[in-house]
Amino acid sequence: MLRATLPEQDIRRAIGVPGDGDRVVNGVATLDTVEDGCLFFVNVNVSDAVCASLAARRGCIAIARKGFRLDGDCVVIESSDPRAAISSVLGLIRAERRQQPLVAERAIAPTANVSPLAVIEGNVEIGDGVIVEPFCVIGPEVRIGRGSIIRSGVRLHPGVTIGEETVIHANSVVGHDGYGFVRDEQGNKTRMPHLGGVIIGSHVALGPLASVAAGTIVPTIIEDYAKLGDYVCVGHNARVGKNASLTAQIILGGHSVVEAEAWVGLNATIGEGRRVGAHALVGMDASVQKDLPEKTITRAPQPDVKPRPDDDDLNAIGFSGRAISRG
Repeated sequence: MLRATLPEQDIRRAIGVPGDGDRVVNGVATLDTVEDGCLFFVNVNVSDAVCASLAARRGCIAIARKGFRLDGDCVVIESSDPRAAISSVLGLIRAERRQQPLVAERAIAPTANVSPLAVIEGNVEIGDGVIVEPFCVIGPEVRIGRGSIIRSGVRLHPGVTIGEETVIHANSVVGHDGYGFVRDEQGNKTRMPHLGGVIIGSHVALGPLASVAAGTIVPTIIEDYAKLGDYVCVGHNARVGKNASLTAQIILGGHSVVEAEAWVGLNATIGEGRRVGAHALVGMDASVQKDLPEKTITRAPQPDVKPRPDDDDLNAIGFSGRAISRG
């Protein structure tokens, strides 16, 4: 859960829904992380079992579409667009700095080797033997565990935690806002704040020019011993399991999952919310648009290969010199 103290009237002010009520919640949760005393939103139809689970919680506030009913102690605030409403609440949390800090005090171990050409902002925790190379920008509110290496030009945004003996290679970006947008009152796209941060485990390798977006409410997670190659893009709220291998130029859509020991080949894409099971193999150029069970294999379709006609102009650049009738 995203920890932040939120009185009901502040929530109503942020989303423009007046009403009485003096409940105070302790933070914002997703449907699968709801606990007592939190704010959550319901944007889709949910099963009776989920409703029963939500109704059993105490001291909560729910933002839901008009007509949604929930038995029990929960206060329901109706909204025509609950996702946009929760985005406004996240904006309030960010603007007023209500989120509980990840790091309370600045602590850089004496044995850490931090380049004088690196920028270390605000309160950070940098452990023993950590190496931070030139031109990095780190923090505030970043934790780096013992023996990890941050190569030149890396940007670690607030809310990033890195375990021990992990290597983040040159010019990678970790913890930025993901590609999540909502419509404002005029119908224009506005970015949804991503306050969930990123958790990268121990003994992880993240290749050069990779990007790992922050989660919205809960963190994006890369588990211990995962290996990610060059130009890998990890979307918000994705999870990469222990010892998983993502080779290079791979895109993981938001909320996607690659489970433990799975292997993903060059230039593959994992669609939003899709799951690659443990020990599964995804071939190069494959596009995973359905959940892939564990210990299975998927490959991209074979390309259409045929010889060039004898009268083709071999001096033409690309397809531009070919007759229209040939395609």
